[in-house]
Amino acid sequence: MTAQKHLKQRIRARMAKTGERYAAARRYILRTAVPTPHDSSARWHMPGNVAATTALRVLLAHAGVRAPHTGEPFSEAMLFGIAGGIGIGVFSFYYQREDIATFYVAGRHQWHDDLAYLRDALAGFAIEPVVMETGGASTAARQLTELLDQHGPCIAWVDMAKLHHRALPSDWSGSAYHIITVYSINPAAGTALIGDLADQPIVITLDDLARARARIVKQRHRLLTLAPADPQIDLAELVRRGLQRCYQGLIEPSLTQAPNNARLAVLRTWAERMYGSQEKDRWERIFQPGANLWRGLNAIHGYIEHYGTGGGLCRPLFADFLTEAAAVLQAPALAALGQQYAALGRSWSELADAALPDHVAAMRATKQLHVRRTELLHSGDATAELQAIEHEITSLAQAAGEHFPLPEAGCTALRAQLAQRIHALHDAEVAAHAALGQAIA
Repeated sequence: MTAQKHLKQRIRARMAKTGERYAAARRYILRTAVPTPHDSSARWHMPGNVAATTALRVLLAHAGVRAPHTGEPFSEAMLFGIAGGIGIGVFSFYYQREDIATFYVAGRHQWHDDLAYLRDALAGFAIEPVVMETGGASTAARQLTELLDQHGPCIAWVDMAKLHHRALPSDWSGSAYHIITVYSINPAAGTALIGDLADQPIVITLDDLARARARIVKQRHRLLTLAPADPQIDLAELVRRGLQRCYQGLIEPSLTQAPNNARLAVLRTWAERMYGSQEKDRWERIFQPGANLWRGLNAIHGYIEHYGTGGGLCRPLFADFLTEAAAVLQAPALAALGQQYAALGRSWSELADAALPDHVAAMRATKQLHVRRTELLHSGDATAELQAIEHEITSLAQAAGEHFPLPEAGCTALRAQLAQRIHALHDAEVAAHAALGQAIA
């Protein structure tokens, strides 16, 4: 576990030296930090970027699984690639009765199903997951105790809006799908020690944990841990399978409902709806200036940069995997492809930045608050300040709903600029995907 008191300073120093965004600097520092165990239930806690990959990394480290090429726990980037790497998902919804429009963009392979994602990743290691589900709260509490006693740390499916330390608005509750690692519980103190991407383990109340596990009913208080195993790891084969899974997932996604929304062509559709389309789902119609356009622009920024991607819609993390995979397979073409995806990550971050342009004071302020919020979440011990930031973000959103900070012509110009960027991203993603196909042929 990287020492908290040093991690923050190293990230800040990296930002000052390179001019990188916070997410990029943190990715670099986490990539170069060597995890070391501490004598506690969270002895292999590791900070991370993507929730499912980080949780899997922690469980494998606790189980004694090591990367053959380093002798250390697997890097997050390597596990991210082995599990299928990147994906795509673009959705917008309009609720006419309430006049509410929402937007979502995802960048991880199998982003819609964490359980399938983890099962498939573990299958490559020949490790069976132990999964428990129940509809009852008392049984859920007992199952958690049993898994921790018998197997050690486990992954819990939660609604992140019910986790007090995240300080999210109440209207997120019911749809804030998330997973965390539970290291231990202390019934006498009424607390649990968890991992949630932050730089150090976090203590939460058992009541908070129970509410978070119960809120999304269809998840049935799900828990996952690892059955005992002694895997014989063929790293080259794991890497090849991950590359193939990534390539195929962008052609034939496992999403059964609206699969076209999980293929790269959806980026072209999104660009057309952003500007120039006459379809009923065009942004001009459903994301009109006011609360809806404000929500949509903030969603573009947030889902690309801040909500469990590590920035750049997971593309930089995939680039790191390709660089590591190139050494494992002795395939220079993968290293070159890594540079291509690193550039894609920068382009995605530029889109996120452009969605809240700096020349509009309210948008610049909101963007800065999002960055500060992410920094504080990673520190893991700043709930009061996070609540204050969320209040500021909400106040800016309310003001934008009443008087949008851009005139009509400015909104049209912004949508045109974003559409141009999305068209370019589509073309670059298609080219990178074709290069990936050539590399694994």
